[in-house]
Amino acid sequence: MKSRNVLLGHLFLQSVQAATLRALDSSTPTINWSQCNLDIGNEIWNRRQKAFDCAKFSVPLDYTNEDSSRPLVLDLIKANATKQPRKGSVFYNPGGPGSSGVSSVIESRSQLVDVLDGHYDVISFDPRDSGQTLTATCGGYFDRFLSTLPPQQIFYERDDTVNDVDWKRIKYDAWRNAGELADACYKDHADTGRFYGTPFVARDIVKIADALGEGNQINYWGPSYGTVLGQVLAAMFPNRIGRMLLDSNLLADEYFTGTWKSGTKDAGKAILHFFDECIAAGPQSCSLAANYSTTASLLKAYDEAQMLYRFDDTLSMAGRSNSKAIQFESLLDARIKGALEGNEAVAFFPFSSDDDINSNGASALYMIACGDASFRPNTPDDLFSIYQTNLDQGPFGDTAALDRFQYARWKFQAAEQIDANSLRRINTKNPVLIVNGIYDPITPLISAWEVSSRFPGSRVVVHEGVGHSFISHPSNCTDDIVARYFNSGSMPEVDTTCKPNLSAFEYIKLLRGYRRDDDLD
Repeated sequence: MKSRNVLLGHLFLQSVQAATLRALDSSTPTINWSQCNLDIGNEIWNRRQKAFDCAKFSVPLDYTNEDSSRPLVLDLIKANATKQPRKGSVFYNPGGPGSSGVSSVIESRSQLVDVLDGHYDVISFDPRDSGQTLTATCGGYFDRFLSTLPPQQIFYERDDTVNDVDWKRIKYDAWRNAGELADACYKDHADTGRFYGTPFVARDIVKIADALGEGNQINYWGPSYGTVLGQVLAAMFPNRIGRMLLDSNLLADEYFTGTWKSGTKDAGKAILHFFDECIAAGPQSCSLAANYSTTASLLKAYDEAQMLYRFDDTLSMAGRSNSKAIQFESLLDARIKGALEGNEAVAFFPFSSDDDINSNGASALYMIACGDASFRPNTPDDLFSIYQTNLDQGPFGDTAALDRFQYARWKFQAAEQIDANSLRRINTKNPVLIVNGIYDPITPLISAWEVSSRFPGSRVVVHEGVGHSFISHPSNCTDDIVARYFNSGSMPEVDTTCKPNLSAFEYIKLLRGYRRDDDLD
């Protein structure tokens, strides 16, 4: 009798569970894809989007409040697989934070789909405060805050210790300007500013994945800040990770504490290598080599240009236009600036449009990153040590250090915080693949090793190309490893290094006739 009751109880429990699952299945939203018809605001890009599928998808604005019924509508985009069998979908986040997933997929469709060997759909979306999703403006205070950056020569006559005069100006100007920006953002976005955080974006991905109906596993690819989002997604949902590619790595715990102290560690090495390649390529491929025959002379001229062009407010643009330094600045052009700024589109597609469609730039970055950060000092002098730590990282450390002021004055805290300790060891259901450039100006190789140490079973591929993200300087070796990983789960050997197919300037020469509006294949 007892066993019969147990059996009946078991059958009853199964029926309840089945009914519950049916109810959950019926409540899970579906995604209705159709040809993209977004109002991007750019004629070329409006034409290009017709090759993609788009959808609107609603997620909760506030995941921490079960009683809230206020939705947030996301713009989704899908670049369809080109080969059979189709193996599912890969979520792609382009980084930032604040970069538009929609415009990034439109821009890089062929690269993204082809690297996956054509067997996957690539899905992205404009995350919170990115592209057209819940965007922030903050009254135009961003330029004023960024103007606080003090003069500093980059390679020659550098002093890695901030002097008293500079610190007094920096701490008062930056503290004041950061406070004005924080006040403006709070005034404009008091009702939504808490809902931009990275953990919410990870939950958005899970919601979209559930609606796709492709099973429990989530495939993900993220460069730069996308590696932070990937680490968060893996920490929050470790058993749902199928294939995960982290490219150009940031330490998530460093991001959430608000220090970002290692970001520019390899910037000096990156520009030195880029100038070495310029000299080796000669003036036919690199115009700078016509006037400068050594890397040292290039670096010295670059320092002079930076000092005059960026920091001398007493000279008009007309007055500076004939100076040797500014002639150099014009020769430096978008390619090298792009490499320094980690912008592969600018670095390697110098003849394309300068329009950064659907980009909120600094506003989106601060709204997301400052809200995520736990770093909240009370006085500007409390920032001195971290400012000095950033400065000690080498060239461009002063620029990175300035952001710490904005974090300190920010008035929003993301509604969902993540424990940084949970990011220091993440046991995912499947191993993670990590790729990082050896000459990456804003995500140093050491960060990739650190990230890998937190994912048991992961492997690092060292990509010897120039710039930020391995797709900016192609390597068949790197591409093949990524394709095998996504298509069969194959992991590379420990200590794998890949060389690019061409030198940086050979690749630029190959792309001289490139036009984004023609790249619709």
